[in-house]
Amino acid sequence: EDISRIDLIIRWGSRRRLSGFLPIQSVYSDFYVIDTYWPDFTSTDFYNALDWYNEQDVTLGG
Repeated sequence: EDISRIDLIIRWGSRRRLSGFLPIQSVYSDFYVIDTYWPDFTSTDFYNALDWYNEQDVTLGG
């Protein structure tokens, strides 16, 4: 069975690591880090992450 690829991971709390989070699915993911912690994460933060993602070049590791 195919495993879906994750395109974007949003990490809040300024942590710059995945800590083993979905190691296979996240291989080619773009990683967006925000200093805001989860309880304060807003829809504006989410849309900022999507805007950032839309500006990235999709290279799939290349």
